[in-house]
Amino acid sequence: MMRLLVTLIFAVVAIPAAFAQQLQKVEVLLDWKPLPTYAGFFIAKELGAFERRGLDVTFGEAQGATPAAEAIGEGKQYWIGSSSGMATVLGRAKGLPIKSLAVYYRKTPSAIFTRAEDRIAHPRELYGKKLGIVPGSITNEELRAMFIANKLDFSKVIQVPVQWDPYALLEKKVDALVDYEEMTPAELLSEGRRLLVMRLSDFGVRTYSFNLIVNDEAWASPEKRAIAIKVAEAVQEGYTMVSERPADAANHFSRFFPRLAPNYVVRSTVTVAQQLGHPPMGTQTRAGWEETIRLLTSLNLVTKPLKPEDVAILD
Repeated sequence: MMRLLVTLIFAVVAIPAAFAQQLQKVEVLLDWKPLPTYAGFFIAKELGAFERRGLDVTFGEAQGATPAAEAIGEGKQYWIGSSSGMATVLGRAKGLPIKSLAVYYRKTPSAIFTRAEDRIAHPRELYGKKLGIVPGSITNEELRAMFIANKLDFSKVIQVPVQWDPYALLEKKVDALVDYEEMTPAELLSEGRRLLVMRLSDFGVRTYSFNLIVNDEAWASPEKRAIAIKVAEAVQEGYTMVSERPADAANHFSRFFPRLAPNYVVRSTVTVAQQLGHPPMGTQTRAGWEETIRLLTSLNLVTKPLKPEDVAILD
C-alpha cells in the first residue's frame, strides 16, 4: 500500500512538471516599466491564456518605445514586444526589420498636464511657458505634430529637459509636462492633486500608438510566427477584460504589483479601457496606418515612401 501511495504521489507531481517542460519559452519586451498600460499582458499571464496556448512567457522592460523597437529590430534577446505606432514607422523608415502585429491604442494616449491653478487649457497658452521635455522620447515628435496640426509655433515654448517623474511640475520648475494619460497624470489625480489635462488626440494627433511588434526574421520563421500569433491572441484576451471589466482587470493587475496604490491602479485601468476603444482588441487597419505615415511624412520625419504593408502585418 505504501509503495502504491508513493507511486501515485510521484505521478501527480510528475505530470505538471512534464507539462511545464513542454511549454515554449518566449521573452516579450515591454517598452516601459509594468504599469496598467500593460495590464493586458499581465492579465493574460495570470489567467493562463499563454499557458493554454503552450507558451511560458516572461517579460522584459525597455526605457521607451524607440529603444524597444530597436531591440526587437536587432532580434537578439527579444524578437517580439510592445512599442508605439510612431516608433514603428520611424524605425521602419530607418531600416529596422520590424512590423506591427496588433494595435491596442488607435490614437495617441499622450497628454500635456499642468497645475489647475495656472489655467493652461490650450496649446497656444504654452507660449512663453516652460514645458518639460524628456530627451529622446517619442512624445517629443507627438508634441511637434500637435503644434503643426494647430498651426502654432513650437519655438515659442520654453523647452526644459526633465526626467520621467512629476517633480519638475510639482516643484514649479516647469509649467507643464507630457506623458501617457494613464501614467503620471492618473497617478497625481489619484492622489487628489488638481490638474488640467490636454489630450494630444483632442488637438489633431490621432495616430496609431501602443502596439505589438515583431522582428521580420522571426515572422518569417514558421515556428516563431506561430508563437507570435499565440502571443497576440492571449494578449487580446487580457485587453478584452480591461475594456469590458476595468474594475476586475485592476484587481487582477494589482495581484502582480500590490505595492502600486490601489486608487492609482483603478483610475489608470479605467483610462486604459477608454483608450482601447471597442473590441476586437488589437485591430489595425490600412487607413489607420496611412494616417500615421501621412502625419510623420508631413513632419519630415519620414523622407522615403512607406506603405501600410511596409510597417504592419495586415490581413
